[in-house]
Parts: sequence; structure tokens; C-alpha cells
Amino acid sequence: MNEEVIASSSPERLVVLDGIAKRYGGVQALSGVDLEVRSGRIHAIVGENGAGKSTLMKIIAGAERPDSGSFLLDGKAITFDSVRAANEQGIAIVFQELSLFPELDVLANLFLGHEPLKRGLVDRAVMRRRAVPILEKLGLDVDLAEPVGLLRIGEQQLVEIAKALLFDARLLILDEPNSALNAAESERLFAITRDLAARGVAILFISHRLEEVFDLCASITVLRDGRKVRDTATADTTISAIVGDMVGEAAPPPRTRRGHGQEGAKPLVFQGVSAGT
Repeated sequence: MNEEVIASSSPERLVVLDGIAKRYGGVQALSGVDLEVRSGRIHAIVGENGAGKSTLMKIIAGAERPDSGSFLLDGKAITFDSVRAANEQGIAIVFQELSLFPELDVLANLFLGHEPLKRGLVDRAVMRRRAVPILEKLGLDVDLAEPVGLLRIGEQQLVEIAKALLFDARLLILDEPNSALNAAESERLFAITRDLAARGVAILFISHRLEEVFDLCASITVLRDGRKVRDTATADTTISAIVGDMVGEAAPPPRTRRGHGQEGAKPLVFQGVSAGT
């Protein structure tokens, strides 16, 4: 990682991205995207499929490197060459695609690549002591010695989330984190997310479910075709306006229900109707 101190940093701004661009062959996935991530705030990134959301998150998490643009962490220019390098700086991600090893047990998956050692050997007792409280918070009651591939998909997604929570992250990225969770599991996840934000953790939340975004997030960034089209406080916008930003169309006016006493309302008339016995 290369670091250069930037004098004009703000203590509230944990991550600042400026002009981030990324191309895959002939596809421009991101074009000059700017983003500020503040500690203690749950910030949504929304957009249609292909808008560039996951690419941007992978760049922040160290899974991809941008072609151009700057990345500041704590006011310092930084470049991650791996997810582990980002983890070491307090950035953790729950990927949309599960990154578990089905043949390994739950405990091994939770600490893969970060196993605590004792006399040169993996200390599973320490791993268990650290893992159990996190799993209890998530409401995940599974055998830690069971191969993770035998769990149902919702349980596997909770294992993926628990992996990220074990890093004691300063920035947690949740990319469609509850796509396979039931309603009760989702509510537990959202409660944990709110608690983390209250303790100063920055949260980036990516979801297609705009009702959840408006319920959970303080602010929203909209991406369309790899470009940022709007930053807004959630309280200052509406779901219809965000949908309009996502698809590039003006939000439709609210529908007016016709009824009694409304100007222009036409009466409902029945003619020649009879009821048989």
C-alpha cells in the first residue's frame, strides 16, 4: 500500500473517493465517481443492475483496483492490493456472491486467512470464543464443526455476514446482504447495523429494496451507467424520485384517486342490470 498524507482531511470523513474510473474490456463500469463515507452513518448506494454499485464496492474493499481516481482513508491517499489489505485498515465487505468454502466447517470459514495461532498451531478455542457472541447476535444457531455447504443458503449468508463482523471494522460494506434472509433474520441484521452505526462504524448498504433503504439509511447515492447522478439525505427525497434518478426519467406525478366530490370525477352508471333469484 502506498500512503501520502493529505493535509486537508476532515475527521468526520472516513473515506473520500474522487474521480474513480474502472473499465473491463470495452465496458466502462465506472466513470469519474465521487463518494464520501462518514463515520457513524448508514449510506445507501442504489442503481439498476449494471450501474456500477458492486464494482465501486469492490474497489473500496480491495478486491479491484481503479484505473484512475484517488482514494483517501483518514485523509491519506491509499491503494489496496487485496481484500486482506483493506481488512487490515478496518474495511470489511459482505459480498453479494458468497465466498465460503463448502467443504470446510463453519468455524474455519469464519477465520479463513485470519486464524489465531498458539505455538504455531491454529487455536480453535480462541476462534470459538470470538465467534459465538457474533453468531448469537445474528440469531444463527449452527454446529461450528459442520461443513458450511450443508447449511441452508440463508444460514450461509449469515456466516458471510459474521465473517465481516469479526473484523471489528470501521467501515462495513453490505452488498445485498439479506437477499436470502427471511424477515426475522433481516430484522436482526438491520438492528445490528443500526447498533454499529451508533457506535461510530460507517456502513455502506447496497440494496434493490428501496423501502429498506429509506427505513435504514440516512443518505443515498444514486449511480446510473457507471456515473453518480445524485447524493441526497434520505429525508429530503422520495422513493419515486430515486427511481426516476435510477432509470433517468422524471418521477411520475402522484396518482389522484377519483371519488366523490372530486372535480372531473365521472359517476358509475349501471343500465339494464337485474339480479336473478
